[in-house]
Amino acid sequence: MQTSPTFQIGNQYRVTRDYTFLNHSFHAGELVIFAASGYSPHEGVTRYWFTSAESGQSNAWHLFDKDQQIALFEPTTDA
Repeated sequence: MQTSPTFQIGNQYRVTRDYTFLNHSFHAGELVIFAASGYSPHEGVTRYWFTSAESGQSNAWHLFDKDQQIALFEPTTDA
């Protein structure tokens, strides 16, 4: 079983590489604010919800149980 990433609600993160799944996408260098997470045992996926610091648009990172965890976000001290 993989270890879940640790995010703090309200903290800002920088996207380290492009990611797209369904209608959710993040772009390298983008600043996002962590909002929430939720796990679906039926689908075997944890969704991590972020809000773009620039546009305010909400997007989710989908991490499936069967997938390897990827380093997609890094904490930032940007205001």
